[in-house]
Amino acid sequence: MKEETSFEFNMSALRVWSLLSNLKAFTRWHPVYRIAGEAEAGAEMDVSWLLFGGRRMTTQMVISRLVKPRLIGWQMGVRGFLTFDESYDIEPIANGVRIHHSVEFEGVIGVLVGPLMRKGLRRTMRRQDAAFLALLRRQSRLPGQSVQHRRRHTKSASQRDAAND
Repeated sequence: MKEETSFEFNMSALRVWSLLSNLKAFTRWHPVYRIAGEAEAGAEMDVSWLLFGGRRMTTQMVISRLVKPRLIGWQMGVRGFLTFDESYDIEPIANGVRIHHSVEFEGVIGVLVGPLMRKGLRRTMRRQDAAFLALLRRQSRLPGQSVQHRRRHTKSASQRDAAND
């Protein structure tokens, strides 16, 4: 079972990538994950995630896909039994980026349990996307990050007349 969402934001792909690939900073914005590790292809790290009822579970996560500044993905679970595969794909568009977020349950248990969890997964993905969009908005408003328009001072009428004499 696979679920996908997509949203757009006016920011460079490299800036979006730097926020998504900073896994330790997920603590500041992500409503579910707490990740202890660096984004490197094949890296294994601990991830703590929020379960139903507010309890946390810690497991191993493997960075399965990493293409700078375009794609980051990870897997958790036991191959063949239940695998949880999540990824963010950053696609440059004319006015910024389109971010594709996908989550897929695989394995014997994933096939059985996935359809039962579809509604809850959609809701969780919407919360995750909204949290990431809020981070993007905060980052786009940081001082020194945006182009500031400065007012040009023009010469007064008396200065123009004096220059034309």
